[in-house]
Amino acid sequence: MYCDQIRERDPAYRPRRATHALGSPFPRCDYHWRFVCDCCGRPRIFHGIAYCPRRDAMVCVECSPAERAVRRRFWAWSYYFSLRCPWHTGFHPALDRLEHEGRHPWQLRPGDFRRRRWMSPSDEIPLRWTTRVGPTSRVSDATVRKGWDDVAGWWVERYTEKGDINREWVIDPALLAIVGDVRGQRILDAGCGNGYLSRILARQGARVVGVDLSPRLLAIAKAYEAQDPLGIRFRQSDLAKLSTIESGAFDLIISNVVLQDVRRLDAALRELHRVLRSDGRLIFSITHPAFDIPPAHWVREPPDSDRAEERPFIAVDRYFDRVALYWGPSGQPELVGFHRPLRDFTEGLRQAGFVIVRLEEPRPLPEAIRRRYRQFADQLRIPNFLMIEARKA
Repeated sequence: MYCDQIRERDPAYRPRRATHALGSPFPRCDYHWRFVCDCCGRPRIFHGIAYCPRRDAMVCVECSPAERAVRRRFWAWSYYFSLRCPWHTGFHPALDRLEHEGRHPWQLRPGDFRRRRWMSPSDEIPLRWTTRVGPTSRVSDATVRKGWDDVAGWWVERYTEKGDINREWVIDPALLAIVGDVRGQRILDAGCGNGYLSRILARQGARVVGVDLSPRLLAIAKAYEAQDPLGIRFRQSDLAKLSTIESGAFDLIISNVVLQDVRRLDAALRELHRVLRSDGRLIFSITHPAFDIPPAHWVREPPDSDRAEERPFIAVDRYFDRVALYWGPSGQPELVGFHRPLRDFTEGLRQAGFVIVRLEEPRPLPEAIRRRYRQFADQLRIPNFLMIEARKA
């Protein structure tokens, strides 16, 4: 596959015999297969892994502290990934660029090539994330709570004080622009998780209460509050039953990428309406009902590619299904959420007594594209998230 692409641009290039993925539409030679990262021990496609000559070791895009998409045309490509070294200072080009420059470790040391050093011994391309669907009737609140408790440690590892990369670079800039000045406002962080957004709002002068279904995530939020007190109160509660909160207690409710995971959505919207003051605002973000998994998935060609241009389109099917979604990274416990068509959210808001005043589909910040092109390029084509502002009628 890749040898043929290169040969089309460079007639002097000598293609190699394909030895991997022979039964697929994307057969590949050894040079263009998968190489094992010396940090995590997992294989990565050749254009998503770099070589450190001082360490004599490989580092993949997931283990590198930072990455760049260097805009420089070579062979069939207009850019290459450059990965920050986890052992020394500086960045290293990925193996596709090194091969072009004649600096691939197999080119420099033929003995490593003969031993196929670093090459993945398996022809299997494992899934990075696992997903499956099932009937919503089999899911209880306890199932949802256990899922979040089970992944709490892994989930929080992905966060900084600004949240994960999607919250920091896509969702929260748009969300906070809609929220505006929060000084003195009583705010409910509905589904607060580890409390990172509660802390951002409290530092801006809001009086914040955070609620979440997961005791383990709340314990983490409370630990942060104990280390650096900001006056935030955290409570364990199901959003569909906020019985410990009096009616009209809040000026503003924010729910950030939460409501798609709530089992009893209509009941939750009624409760959020109840605890909001008259003419108060509910602002929430969700994974986009039209483009989340399910009903959508990106088609990768080949399936382990890290390049945005090798994801030619997104396939959408069974959008109107209402199903439970079990998902998570391979090797981790499953979380459970729910796919619903957009109408379930808009009609639920109307029946609860809200009036929708704004709908946004946030895009990555320009700086996000510059610094994290691999993660965000797709979101320049199709929105991953949807944001709604509604008022209590």
